Amino acid sequence: MRLVTIDNGNTHPHAGFFESGVLKGVEPLEKYVPQSGDYVLIASVGKTLKIKPSFDLKTKRTMTHFFDMRVHYSNTLGDDRLIAGYGVFKKIKTTEKVLLIDAGTFITCDLITDDGFQGGYIFPGISRFLKIYSDSAQLPLLSKDQLYSENDDLPHSTEEAIIKATEIYLKSSIEQVITKTSPDKIVFTGGNASSIKNLISLKVRFETDRHLIHSALSLIYDHHLRPE
Repeated sequence: MRLVTIDNGNTHPHAGFFESGVLKGVEPLEKYVPQSGDYVLIASVGKTLKIKPSFDLKTKRTMTHFFDMRVHYSNTLGDDRLIAGYGVFKKIKTTEKVLLIDAGTFITCDLITDDGFQGGYIFPGISRFLKIYSDSAQLPLLSKDQLYSENDDLPHSTEEAIIKATEIYLKSSIEQVITKTSPDKIVFTGGNASSIKNLISLKVRFETDRHLIHSALSLIYDHHLRPE
């Protein structure tokens, strides 16, 4: 049997494939070809899928818990934050506080402790923030690849003004959350994780899990759904 984990996010849905508990690969969801016997688990905040999960994870969600993780948040909490948080929770040490930063279409910063999911923040992602300028006025739409130049001078062009403002927005927002939550460790995930991590100057222990949603779904399967 193959475990198939689907991260149906806002922008780039993808599928992961596990065999004997090992992640063998990740590919765009549109390339996924179902096989007989696939066991499918889905974390979904994007468009409705035609693919049906082998187990509906929403049935293990209550007002206070998700499986064995306490959840200090309302039912508006998205699948991506909940499931990624569970992946961090199952590896957490006693009394440890972990800040989970998922840098994708949006940047979410959530605090996880041994008492469960504590809550967190949602910021516009890098591309979303840059798009505000061209959507709201006759200003250029710039690429996130233009960020992080080594020039710290005051901007002297519209393009520089936008790029430097974006860098300040990202750095100040994330560092304020870090200061407020005082985590023992930060776990980064998402497509822009490296970009966000490179901005932070505070001294905090970092860890990156590029495929956190997939590994979290695999943990859920191993701990709660695997047949005896």
